[in-house]
Amino acid sequence: MFEREKWYSKLPSDFFKVWEPNLNLFFETMYERQMIWKRRFLDGQPRPWTDNVILSNYKFTNVYRELDRSSQFQIRTILLDKELSLTNLVWKLMVYRFFNSPETFTFRPSEHRTLFNTLDNAISSTRWRNGIPDYEQYDEEEFAQFIQGIRDAGMNPYTNAYLINSMATPGKPRDYCYTHLVIPSLHKAIPRLMKTVLGAKKPEEIIRFLKTIPSVADFIAHEFYQDFTYIPRYTDRRFMAFDQNDYTNVGPGASVGIRLIFPQLKGKAQKQGIYKLRDLAAEKLDKIGQERGEPFPYLYFDKASGSYYVTEKCNITLHQIEMWLCEFQKYWKMTIGEGKQRSEFVPKTETCKR
Repeated sequence: MFEREKWYSKLPSDFFKVWEPNLNLFFETMYERQMIWKRRFLDGQPRPWTDNVILSNYKFTNVYRELDRSSQFQIRTILLDKELSLTNLVWKLMVYRFFNSPETFTFRPSEHRTLFNTLDNAISSTRWRNGIPDYEQYDEEEFAQFIQGIRDAGMNPYTNAYLINSMATPGKPRDYCYTHLVIPSLHKAIPRLMKTVLGAKKPEEIIRFLKTIPSVADFIAHEFYQDFTYIPRYTDRRFMAFDQNDYTNVGPGASVGIRLIFPQLKGKAQKQGIYKLRDLAAEKLDKIGQERGEPFPYLYFDKASGSYYVTEKCNITLHQIEMWLCEFQKYWKMTIGEGKQRSEFVPKTETCKR
């Protein structure tokens, strides 16, 4: 029996247009997950940060993607680097997101005795600023050697947070695919990408172009789009004319989440569910905050101080809804004891990870 069949029969009947218990649970879990972050990092409270057993003991991503550890590294190390040209900034944001691992780009070969000192010197120089080779100085073989050094040190260059597709080079290992096809193809595509993004009349033009890069499908194209929305939010630069409310996709996890709340929405119509939930967010989250005596901590970033702050002004976007739908269906499966169970949460000390 496939995993889908184990929990599929427990979905709400599609007789219902809206399944209110799950609609309420969606926003209740969103509220509580963001409160965990606030209690831990803003209020400095000791664990436990919630009475919710599932959210307390198992890993779930933040309501705001940029608070997750990997995105925090990308923002602090790359995005806020004022010395980078716009082209170099976009290149490094994208190279980083393909691997999505801070450990990869803080790796130093000499510490593991895996590579020649010449490469270690290159990584330490300004042309490998932020741990990633500059766009103008990128060398395919040098970067491949760097990734091989990470393997030789017994490390995984990639994140385990999502599946990286390496089917663009059948029969070859993932590292070969990324160092000899994906990253070189991205490097060649950057000039056209910059032109496409700067001249795009609608987000779909950008997504279509991104998907011409090997191993880039809907998921990673959407991830790149979200990274592009960070540029004006965290800096004074202008790059893309669109934000998180101009485009979203419905990934497999979000699709299940929508099915839990809006049983009648199927196929392309499921995107309507993301818009509906976005439009309900302020009402639902504010009501929960009033009932519990603590307002939902909507996240903002102050460019002047370079720090986050929270207000009671709702800024939940299509992206936060889509991402939490994916986490919500994982949560729901845990409540019924089905599906892949989450990894246990072991707190670390990185700022803004949770």
